[in-house]
Amino acid sequence: MPKTETMKRRRGFTLMEMMVTVVIVTFLMGYAWKIYFGGRETMRYNVSMSQMQSEARWFFDQISRDVAACYRFYAVTPTEKKLGMYCFQYTRTSLDDIYYDGSTGAAIPPSRQQIDVLKVEYVWSTDGKVKRTQTPGKLRFQETPPTFTEGPASQYSGTENEAKEKVVLENIADFIFKPYAQEFNPTATSGEDYVKIVPVDTANAANASATAFITLRVHSRIDERHSDRRDEELDIVAKLYSRVKLAEGMNPGTFCSTDADGRF
Repeated sequence: MPKTETMKRRRGFTLMEMMVTVVIVTFLMGYAWKIYFGGRETMRYNVSMSQMQSEARWFFDQISRDVAACYRFYAVTPTEKKLGMYCFQYTRTSLDDIYYDGSTGAAIPPSRQQIDVLKVEYVWSTDGKVKRTQTPGKLRFQETPPTFTEGPASQYSGTENEAKEKVVLENIADFIFKPYAQEFNPTATSGEDYVKIVPVDTANAANASATAFITLRVHSRIDERHSDRRDEELDIVAKLYSRVKLAEGMNPGTFCSTDADGRF
């Protein structure tokens, strides 16, 4: 049957409808994809930020425990981004083992008296990583400066005190800290503080041992280098205290101190 003019017009109208429909569907699909990828990017950002926050919390828990158990700082060098300290091991050294020879019962001279410690270091490198290193050993604390001797690996193998090295933070843009000392002022008059807080002069390495607490700023940043992605950023500031050094500052010359003046 020959095609009529009405049938031709109807076919053209149907084709036009299909083209309009395709255009509308294309726009809707494009919008839907934009929403989908935007949601996926938001989820990726949230997951990544959650991971950064979790790593930062773990790091601050770890370093706060180390500083709290710190007997003496031996390195506080902000220019090198390095913190070094002698920390008490998880098992403390008894007084009998410090002052007396267990085999003979003879008194140990002060120059040879030693305690079990962990030599702990935190170092920031230019690749944005913060590395923690711990080494177990003995510290002759009556010497000036104290002398550290690394302990045998077999003695500490499989324990919390064994030697280890680990990257504890990544993507760190800034690792900034300042050390402070507490000075006791026995002649303080009314209205004056008996304990003064003073910054530690880090230009002289020997001053590190006076450090009682530090302020630490950790600034994490991931630059996505893409206009459609948000940079990830985390900025935390904390104060970290040494319990031993605080006791020494508040109770100078007493047995609860570190015996820095050699009275005991």
